[in-house]
Amino acid sequence: MAPSAPRPGPPDPHTSSRTLHPLYAALDARNFTKALKLTAPSASNPAAGWDIVRALRAHALDRCGRGREALVLLWEILVKGVVTEDGDKKREAKEVWSELYERIVCLTDAADLVSDAPGLDVRLWDAVERLDVRAYAPIPLPKKESPVAAAGSGSQPSLGKASAKSSGKGKKGGKGKSGKKSGVSMSSASIPPVASVTYPPVTDETVLATLSVTLRSHGLSDTLSEMYSQAMNTLTSGKMSSNAEAENCKSVLEESVCVHFRAVCDCPDVGTVGEKEGIEGKATASRNEQLRAQLPRLQTLLNLAKYYDRMQTASLQLAKLTSQPLHFQWTAVSSLWYRETLQELVWTLEKVQSLVSDDDALAEGDAAAAQLRKYLLEMMGLSGVSDIAVHCQKLKQKMALLPRLAESLSSRMVLQTERPVSENDWDVYLETLLVQGKKVEALEVLKSIQGTPMTNSDAKSNDDTMTDQIMPQIDDEDTIENHVGSILPYTQRKKLERLAQLSLELGMYEEAESHYRELLVAFPDQWSYWLGLVDSCVLMGSSREISEEGWTRCKAIAQEIVESGEGKHPLRGPRLMSLELASLRLRHNGGATDKGGLLELLREEIASYGEQFGPLASCCFADVRPYLALLVQEATPDGHTSKVLQWAKELWSANSQSSDVGVGSTGADISTNESRERRKKLRTYIFAVQVVHAIAAESKGSTLELLQSYAPSTSQIATEWRTSLSFLPGVAPKDGGQKEVLPGDEIVLLTSQHLQFQAASESSSDSATQFLLRAAGLLEEAMDHSPYNPHLKIAAIGVYSQLNAAHRALAIYQDMGVKQIQQDSCSYLILPTLIRGGLYTSAIKLSSSLLRFHGATSKDIKEFASKALCNGYLFKAKEMVTFQREKMATSLQLLQCKGLVMDAAPLILPADLVSDIAGGANQASKAGPVSLGSEKGFNGSDEDLARAEQIAIDAETHVNAPAIIHAAAQSSASISDYVSSDNRDLTVNHFEILHRNTHPTQQKVASEALRSGHMQSLLARAIAAAGAASNPKKGKIPKLSEEARYRCQSLEECLSRAKEFGQALEMDDVERALWNACCKLCETVVVIIQGAGNDSTDTLADREAAVTSIIDATTPLIKSAQTAFAPSTEQSDGASLGARTCQLLPDHVVPFYVLLEITAKLFALFGWGKRKRATKAVAGALASLAFSFGDLVSDLLQAMDQYRSFGPLGSFADESIGVSADSVQRVIREVSSSRELTEERVDLFLVQMKASLDTFDEQ
Repeated sequence: MAPSAPRPGPPDPHTSSRTLHPLYAALDARNFTKALKLTAPSASNPAAGWDIVRALRAHALDRCGRGREALVLLWEILVKGVVTEDGDKKREAKEVWSELYERIVCLTDAADLVSDAPGLDVRLWDAVERLDVRAYAPIPLPKKESPVAAAGSGSQPSLGKASAKSSGKGKKGGKGKSGKKSGVSMSSASIPPVASVTYPPVTDETVLATLSVTLRSHGLSDTLSEMYSQAMNTLTSGKMSSNAEAENCKSVLEESVCVHFRAVCDCPDVGTVGEKEGIEGKATASRNEQLRAQLPRLQTLLNLAKYYDRMQTASLQLAKLTSQPLHFQWTAVSSLWYRETLQELVWTLEKVQSLVSDDDALAEGDAAAAQLRKYLLEMMGLSGVSDIAVHCQKLKQKMALLPRLAESLSSRMVLQTERPVSENDWDVYLETLLVQGKKVEALEVLKSIQGTPMTNSDAKSNDDTMTDQIMPQIDDEDTIENHVGSILPYTQRKKLERLAQLSLELGMYEEAESHYRELLVAFPDQWSYWLGLVDSCVLMGSSREISEEGWTRCKAIAQEIVESGEGKHPLRGPRLMSLELASLRLRHNGGATDKGGLLELLREEIASYGEQFGPLASCCFADVRPYLALLVQEATPDGHTSKVLQWAKELWSANSQSSDVGVGSTGADISTNESRERRKKLRTYIFAVQVVHAIAAESKGSTLELLQSYAPSTSQIATEWRTSLSFLPGVAPKDGGQKEVLPGDEIVLLTSQHLQFQAASESSSDSATQFLLRAAGLLEEAMDHSPYNPHLKIAAIGVYSQLNAAHRALAIYQDMGVKQIQQDSCSYLILPTLIRGGLYTSAIKLSSSLLRFHGATSKDIKEFASKALCNGYLFKAKEMVTFQREKMATSLQLLQCKGLVMDAAPLILPADLVSDIAGGANQASKAGPVSLGSEKGFNGSDEDLARAEQIAIDAETHVNAPAIIHAAAQSSASISDYVSSDNRDLTVNHFEILHRNTHPTQQKVASEALRSGHMQSLLARAIAAAGAASNPKKGKIPKLSEEARYRCQSLEECLSRAKEFGQALEMDDVERALWNACCKLCETVVVIIQGAGNDSTDTLADREAAVTSIIDATTPLIKSAQTAFAPSTEQSDGASLGARTCQLLPDHVVPFYVLLEITAKLFALFGWGKRKRATKAVAGALASLAFSFGDLVSDLLQAMDQYRSFGPLGSFADESIGVSADSVQRVIREVSSSRELTEERVDLFLVQMKASLDTFDEQ
């Protein structure tokens, strides 16, 4: 090979400026067409061959919507003719740059193959292969070339299989009207170099930064990391002869560190078996299943290790070049993060080795095990299983060296320097000691740190000179921006916190107690410090026994702090500590002390705390709530519990004001002092009622009796609320202000809770509905007075959800203004209600906004984390990355929304996409005819094949809804093993006392989402298999193509996993019957296409008999689903029936209908069409199945009719319950309106399916 030539670029600065100035001007003006003309390759434009011009051309192409051309041009710049210095010449370019190559493939169609430049060798992918490789399916792929990218690839495994069919276009960078080629092949996108000339990798910082813009727009983090890694290796392998080269090297290395750090964000902790105790010990899991479950996690860890390794190397080279403290700290901290990743990687590799090292696991004929081993070895770049042990040993040696290297580097920055040491510098050094187990040494280092004062009084008492030495001199914002690294010093508060925690871990309880006491003097209301004090002087590491001496000492400390704060505002922390100490004695009693005395002590402390803070703080009840639960749990109902109830009753009776306000009195008639006193009495009243409700709710079996004896009636509470509106008016919107919470709002919440509890206690659905209507009416009236209280709206959503009034619930939710991260934490309040109410399009819109939020967040966090890293806030940067990887990427709500979008996609109503059904029930009809799957999703039509191919492409992006298919494929059969982060904020329901709305558990939400993933995977593969089927000729079975054979094998393997998953899935009789029926139809598809027995003896008659048998076994499943649904029709009210139907439609009914349509098309292909049902047994069996399914659909339609038959239930003229009849009638109208919307959002699709099923009656 010829020696490398310099990269093509400007010959001198003058020529560069003259050539690039008009190009940059065009780009700044967003005139990308002109930019393309200026960069067009031609003999008269020699500058078109410069790296910077080609990089700018790629940017212009991408902004014009010609994403594929831009990426192909990037491939030519980065790969074509490039020789690296890393010595790894065995890896092919498609492996090294696999992410870039695969993105080009995603955007490729058949026309592109003709015009591509030689050397790229792009081949179209089969959609099923794409799904299988990402899922690590243990079936041999149809091409001998390795389907898995080399170890360390940040993208998904490469396929390399040529397909005769187009894989479709991705949305990102697809060629629309502006993307058509104008007779110029892609090879002319740049001036190709002479064949004998090779080039080194791109190293110019400007060119790299320009290329990065295009790569970031496509989310190609691994390609960015590889590009900067090659540039770093090239720059550091030679000597720099000028200052310009040194400055370029410094800039490239600094950006390289940030690029590798950003790439870490794209390694989500997804998949199954997130913890070491995951599948270990599960005897039911086969070796193949366990190995397959580990592969996604292993790929993630390999990527993490690669990025941290590159980050550490770049940081070390940068530190050698600049000797700046920040760069040494980068090296130290990246070494620690690298070690942390290696530790997890070694454990995973050892687990994997145990699964593949035995000969039994790879017995002859076990193709699945062989394929999985092939995935594993090619993922790691190893030649054999025995190499895994050698690789692990090398990693362990590196793990031992990294902390020592980090300690050596960071110690120079804090112990051998005269400059001010920042907080982050100390933290890095302390972390290097802690990861090595040097806690005592870390404790001594902490003691030597000079921290900033905790309070102003501390600052005045300290020596001014010492304080000046600690505090940095900050003149203006330029001081911070121009300072390299963190400028903030260590605070005394943080120092004491870490000293106390370390002392606890080392068993130095006296020292820990001293530190917590010092902290509590300065911050007496910080509850975590009080708990730390308890651990250090009361529990002292014991979970069963308490120290009496320490208990007394802790009590004295609390009393001392209370006395020192006399004359100031009351301190909650030390007084609440008295409650905690009383509860500690009760919890750790062990029968050694008089329990009655302890209960009396706890009761007295509750009363004392309530009497002092009940009038002052609305959070008083939240403080005592856990102690009330303990008291009920430990005491007898007629003992101390009744004393607390009697005390609470006397308290609310004494503070009731409904009879104190004169007729016609208003807030204007009351003085300021009197208004303040009335507020205190109102808070006390609310607190006392909350106490009664809490004890009654905890006293199972006697709740109603306790409420009748000790709580005010709902009419009394409602009257108290209306009274509060007269003498404690809030700031209404018409007054030009916004008051989030009015003083009496909590009274309404208590009343609605009481009404909901009564509804839940009723055996009659009509009686329960009346109580719910009153609760909703009261909340509506309260929201009119207090429109900015979120808790009133959350309570109203809960009540409307029980009434199945999804439209009104959605309107209230939208009025809350949920935005940004709140979507992830609060969308659980409304999403299930929308599905049960048939508002599928609204649910999809809400879910899609959450998916977009996650996509934007993943980009933003990368930038903010890299900025924090550059500013020296190293652990804050790591917190951001960890938050993205472990919280956002694995979000439970993200998972749920993916499944919801995929399930409900065929049920999209175009009219609802434009607006939130503001036009009411008739808006859908005005938009024209709508059919199942008219917008998205599978519907059994000829469009399904193209949609399946597009779904396989879209599933590559983690935040896209189709990615749920890969989530299901990478999960194990045990649902509890799946890794997800439950980000739902359940604390927003803290006002629920008597009646708590039930929300699905984390496992339930995850299992439902994974069920959707398995079902969509089955549908996509069944559609693809049917698309590859051939019709028989002259009564003989068709010759099975390799494509059809592979797709059938893929469907069989996917079906096997779905069945195993379904066995562990919690379903009712209707759902299980429909799930099993869908699986049966998938079996039918496989048998029709490839037969059920030996290929040599397979005949058309055999297939017909086998298919008939499967169909005959499916029909009883549908009938059993109808039977299971029918009894509920007689026994349940219309609300529950309609909600059940709305839930079944997207989850099970539509998938079965699609599979039935696929089966019918295959029947027609094989000559078993609908018209032959009287002459062909197999056609008759399918018709019988269709008729049975049609009967079930008819029952669902009947249930929806009953669902909409909601009307006034009895008379509401009696307002003794505290709710006006007008408010109730308003709610009735809302409920009726919401249910009427389902006629054109649910029934419409059921009627269409019924009409299609009736065609099986053709003669």
